[in-house]
Amino acid sequence: MVCRGLEGSRIEWYRLVPERCLTVPKRRGHEIILGFNSAADLDHSFAMFVSHRGLAPMNSRRPSTMPRLLLFHGLASSSKEFGLLVHPLRRAGVRFDALDVNGYTHGTMPDRARWQDWVDAACARVDAVLDSSNEPIVLGGLCTGAMLALAVASRRRHAGLVGLALLSPLFSYDGWSLPWWYGFRHLAYLLRLEHRYVMRERSPFGLKNERMRQMVRTQLQDKTSASVVGPAEVSLQVVRESERLSAHARSVLAGLHLPTLALHARDDEICRLASVRQALASMRPESLQLKVLENSYHMITADNDRKEVADELAAFVRSLSVPASRNSSLSANGKPLMVSGASSV
Repeated sequence: MVCRGLEGSRIEWYRLVPERCLTVPKRRGHEIILGFNSAADLDHSFAMFVSHRGLAPMNSRRPSTMPRLLLFHGLASSSKEFGLLVHPLRRAGVRFDALDVNGYTHGTMPDRARWQDWVDAACARVDAVLDSSNEPIVLGGLCTGAMLALAVASRRRHAGLVGLALLSPLFSYDGWSLPWWYGFRHLAYLLRLEHRYVMRERSPFGLKNERMRQMVRTQLQDKTSASVVGPAEVSLQVVRESERLSAHARSVLAGLHLPTLALHARDDEICRLASVRQALASMRPESLQLKVLENSYHMITADNDRKEVADELAAFVRSLSVPASRNSSLSANGKPLMVSGASSV
């Protein structure tokens, strides 16, 4: 069996393939020829290697391209929220990027944030990805990041955008762990005092897993950086802009016809599952998959169901693999090639 493109990858190969399976590899030019002790060993080990590295035997064809997964983090947070998903997604062969957004990501939030500015900056980030490659993408996010993804998708009807992934989508602040005073926030809005108040992260920190809660308690002692569940506190003014973004996202759902995966915990303490069902009811049912997680709270990327989250994301991305003929119909900058009498999606 000969595999092209393995130069410099022998270390990774030996980590994946049991020693009993391999004989001494031989080199021929820029190819590495690997010997196996049995056909069964070859089938199992080589398939595992090909899946992990995204490679294929030189005799095989690649009829489709798996989309790249782009995710926005939660409100005023950071890509740390996806830290526990990185390796499971890579093992599943998913190309994954967590997108920071200027003016939305922790440490870049201005004193007077506007949700429209978040959407503008997020569109620029997605445009940069689409313009630099012709590979298809699945766009999504966690919490308010899911609302940001919906807003971007409604503006960017691009042929390269093939699906949406919504993780704990924050369609409404109505969960069971919100502070008692939150119901009076509209008074602060009316008096224009929202910039004087903050919402502090508190137990259970979006986590059902007690060990993870303890880790977050330690992380939150450093208020200069975001924890795995977000910053220690967020201005009420920023929360108000998040609410406005959620309202906008709900208003554009009916016009989005992309395949959509939504993952939400039954016991989410920030946004009730009923609110998610109600919002998603405006989408076409044939394009929507709603998966309910049974052993997590809001931060499903770090809680007990995080492996299921990674598995569901990988399966969804894999199901949207784009045929090579369609992928080649995109120009070098990722935009669809226009033909007479045809229009972009």
